[in-house]
Amino acid sequence: MKGIVNLVVLAVILSGTVSCGPDLLRRYDKPMTLEQAKTDIRFPLPASCSNIYYAVYGDWQAYVEVVRFQAAVTDCIKHVDVVTAWDNATYKRTNSYSRGSIKSVQHQGCAWLDPVAWFDPDKITNGIYAGQEGSHLPQMWIDEDRGLFYFRETD
Repeated sequence: MKGIVNLVVLAVILSGTVSCGPDLLRRYDKPMTLEQAKTDIRFPLPASCSNIYYAVYGDWQAYVEVVRFQAAVTDCIKHVDVVTAWDNATYKRTNSYSRGSIKSVQHQGCAWLDPVAWFDPDKITNGIYAGQEGSHLPQMWIDEDRGLFYFRETD
């Protein structure tokens, strides 16, 4: 019996079903340029953005992706449509999201990535929100005072 248990354990290990970490983990906790970001991340970014931060975690059914970049507020507002189209294409759907003014945002945890000090839409006091909370639905915040765009999607 012990020999069979050892064979099963060995088979599981060799098949790769035992994992020592997440399937996907990427973090950029220092600001990147657009050129750097284009080589490493799949998120669509406007040509005018700078100070880009990005993190993604995926493991079986757990998923969170967060992005922050700086750009002119008008570019951030236009970019909501770009991100919505990209997200819709990813999930083969046709969602649209209205935009609303916001004066405050609750702290947005990043689950398996925490802590993510740079993902701070809770500092917004004058902004815009678009998106929807839920599994694989985009949430976007724009800080109109600081010219910051935030994106978050979770499972």
